[in-house]
Amino acid sequence: MKIAVGKNIKAQRDEHGWSQQDLASQLQLSRQTISKWELGRSYPDIENLVRLSQLFQVSTDELLDLKPATPKKPVFSWLFHKRSSNKMTEIKWDTSGQSKARVATGLIVEIVANLDPEKDRPLRELLASYYTELINQRSGSNLAVLRRLYLGVSKCMQKNGIILDADNEQRLNALLALGAVRYPS
Repeated sequence: MKIAVGKNIKAQRDEHGWSQQDLASQLQLSRQTISKWELGRSYPDIENLVRLSQLFQVSTDELLDLKPATPKKPVFSWLFHKRSSNKMTEIKWDTSGQSKARVATGLIVEIVANLDPEKDRPLRELLASYYTELINQRSGSNLAVLRRLYLGVSKCMQKNGIILDADNEQRLNALLALGAVRYPS
């Protein structure tokens, strides 16, 4: 999935008047890491994305260049299309899964940012691995990743007794819905 996080990091860094070294020092990373992000050669992991968001005082959606849905339609309505009510309802998803992956990365970052770093560590680490897998996808297998995420998250939460607050539960339900297989009714 091609995301524009690098140009957004550079724009925010420039806006704050920081050099790559200044930003790297604040994040306790190397200047080369910042350079690779800005050039699009690599992406920040989920923990660093959250730290960047806090440091720049912008949303992770803004850093990931995610655009909000138009207010006229429900949040996920652009992901599917319904035929007339007289015919069988058919849901048509983006065949590459890119649309779902973009929404999923934003939801994952929001969930991780609102989890307890110690108590919810297993879920944070699991979501971070799926985030990394989604942003590095080039083969069009994002839908398979989302389906695995559905099972992995459910198992992790049950095994570790993780209970989410209402907001994170809503985000997680939206995230899991992206990986659900929908059949015509």
